[in-house]
Amino acid sequence: MFTALRLGRGRSPLVRQPIRCLAVDPEAPKRKQQKANKKKKKGTGGAEQDSMASKNMKLVMAALDAPMKLEPAVSEEEKERRYQIGRNHVIGRFRQHNEIDHDLTCKIHLKQHAIRMLPRNSPLRDAALSMNTTMPPPWRQLPVWTPPIPGFDPSQFIERVEEDD
Repeated sequence: MFTALRLGRGRSPLVRQPIRCLAVDPEAPKRKQQKANKKKKKGTGGAEQDSMASKNMKLVMAALDAPMKLEPAVSEEEKERRYQIGRNHVIGRFRQHNEIDHDLTCKIHLKQHAIRMLPRNSPLRDAALSMNTTMPPPWRQLPVWTPPIPGFDPSQFIERVEEDD
């Protein structure tokens, strides 16, 4: 396809617009192509579309105007029970958090103490201070939030890629 540049009419002579044409000879006169007229689709039934629109509108309005369901009143005993459950949960999570935090702090202090005990400028100390970026071994159990599913074998769901030699 040949692209020609022409000066825009009614614009600054410095502004150029690209136009596409199928001209074999660049000196040949160029004709403006007419746009194709779009045909209007004849509706099969304007009344049917109106009735569907009004039906959908009624359905939406019924959903919006529906009364909200209110919770039944809670007795004082139930309120107290819910309060105690929430309070015990918060206290338990607080204790769990403190235990984990204490455990990590102890491990960090032990690690720092062990590094201080190593002789300075030794390959053993350099190896201890280097970062280990390898993955954990596949046999190691990783902590998860949910208990294991009895009878579930994850190896059934692993996709294996066969390599052609």
